[in-house]
Amino acid sequence: ASARFLTQTTFGPTRSEIDRVALIGRDLWLLEQLGKTPSLHLPRYQALLAQTASATDARYAAWWEIALTAPDQLRQRVAFALSEILVVSDADTALDDRPMQLTAYYDLLVRNAFGNYRTLLEQVALSPAMGLYLSHLGNDKPDPLSGRRPDENFARELMQLFSIGLWQLNRDGSPILDAKGEQIPTYDQEVIENYARIYTGWTWAHRTSWGRNSSVAEETEAPMKSFPDHHDSGSKVLIDGSVVPAGQTPEQDLKAALDSLFKHANVPPFIARQLIIKLITSNPSPAFIERIARVFENNGLGVRGDLGAVVTAIFLDPEARLGFLSDQTVYGKLKEPLLRLSQLLRAFEARSRSGLFGVGRTQAAYAQAPLGANSVFNFFSPHYQQPGAIKNGGYYSPEFQLQTETQGVLIVDNLGKRIVLTTATAGDNDPVLDLSSLVAEAADSGAMLDDLEVLLLGGSMSASLRDIASRAIALIPDAGDEVSRLKRAQVAVMVIAVSPEFAAQR
Repeated sequence: ASARFLTQTTFGPTRSEIDRVALIGRDLWLLEQLGKTPSLHLPRYQALLAQTASATDARYAAWWEIALTAPDQLRQRVAFALSEILVVSDADTALDDRPMQLTAYYDLLVRNAFGNYRTLLEQVALSPAMGLYLSHLGNDKPDPLSGRRPDENFARELMQLFSIGLWQLNRDGSPILDAKGEQIPTYDQEVIENYARIYTGWTWAHRTSWGRNSSVAEETEAPMKSFPDHHDSGSKVLIDGSVVPAGQTPEQDLKAALDSLFKHANVPPFIARQLIIKLITSNPSPAFIERIARVFENNGLGVRGDLGAVVTAIFLDPEARLGFLSDQTVYGKLKEPLLRLSQLLRAFEARSRSGLFGVGRTQAAYAQAPLGANSVFNFFSPHYQQPGAIKNGGYYSPEFQLQTETQGVLIVDNLGKRIVLTTATAGDNDPVLDLSSLVAEAADSGAMLDDLEVLLLGGSMSASLRDIASRAIALIPDAGDEVSRLKRAQVAVMVIAVSPEFAAQR
C-alpha cells in the first residue's frame, strides 16, 4: 500500500521511502512533504552549466537530478503535473534557445505547487517564458490606423486550458446542458477580444523602452513589467458581465481579469479533474471530482484555490486509495513514459560516475521531455480515447495518445538496453542502477520477485508475469559468483520493467 501510494505521489517509490510511509502513515507523510523547502532548478542549472555540453543539457541534468533525488518529492511531482496543464515548451521556436527561461518557469510551478491557484495564474501570466510562448509579451494596444489588433493567443488559452475550459460544468465535472440538451460554451469570440485587450502593455523586465525584442544575455527570470502607454486603457467587459472601467493601469486590469476567471464556477471541477487524471486515474467518478472541487472552493478555512489542500484531498480520497479494489476494469491509468523511466531510476538509486544525471533529452525514446510538449495542448489530451474497447466503452485514456506501436517498442528497448543493462563500464554521465540488493538474493528467484513486486508493481504482480519472470531468470544458472547473480538480477528487473503491468498505474 505504501509503494502504491508513492507511485502516485512521487517520481517513484524507493525502499527507504516505502518504509517511511509504512512507519508514519500517509497523512503524516503528506504533512511532512507539504512543509519541505522547495528544491529549485535554476540554481542547480546554473551550477551545471560549466559541466555540460550545452545549456539545454544543463537544464535536463538539473531536472533529472531533482526529480530523482530531491527530498520534496510531492512538490516536484505536483509541479510536473502542473507543467502539463500550464504548458510552455522548448518545442516552440520562441523558447528553443532559452533554457534559463524554461528552468525559471519550472521553478515558478515548484514554488506554487502547494500555493493558491489565483497566485499561480498571475505569476504564469507575467512569466516571460509564458509571454514568449503564447505571444503576449510585447502585446501592444490596438491601433485603428494601422489595423493592429491585440494578440489573442494567451487570452484564449488562459481560459480554454488554464482555468475554465470550453464548456460550462457542474461541480462534478459533467457538462451543463441547455433546453435542447446541448453543451453551453463558457465564452465566445467577444470575450476573447476583451481579455486580449487587457493583456496589452507587458514586456521584458529589463527593457527601458517598449519592445518585444531582447538579447538572451540580458534576459532574467523577473516577471514582465508594464508600459502603460502601450496598454489598451479603454473599458472592457469581463466574462461575468462586469465592466472594467476605462483609465485603469495594466496592473488593475490584469487583477480584474484574473479575479473574474478565478471566481468562475468552472475552475474547481476543471482543475480538479485535470489533477486527478494526471496523478491518480484516467476515469475518476463524478463523485471524486466533486469532492475535490469542493475542497478547491473552500479548504475548510474559507480559502478558495488552496492547492496544498486540493492535492492532499486527492491523494487521501477513498477512490485514490481503494478504487483499484472496487473497479479493476476501469480504475487506474497508463503511466506517462517519463514516469516509467523515473520510477525505474529511483527504485534502484541510479547514479553515474561523474555525478551528473545524463539522461538527456528523452523525446525520441519516450515521446516526452520536461517542458517539451509539441503544443500548448500538452503531450496528450485529457479527453483522448484510444480507439477500440476504451472508446467504445466511453472511457478516457490520455496517455495512450503517446503509445503508438513504434513508441512502445522504443520505450521498451530503451528501458531494457539503455537502463537495466547499463553497467559501471558505461559513459561517465550514464545512469547506472544499483542492483546490489537484488544481487544479494539472486540465488533465490522467488525472493527477488517478491522484492520487485513491491518496489515496481505496488504488490500487484500477476501469476502469469511471475511465471514469465521465473522462467527467464532460470535461463541464467546461479554459478555462485557476482557475474551470474548480476545477470539474474538484470533479467528479473528487465522482465518487470518492460511488462504491461509496470506500464500501468493502479
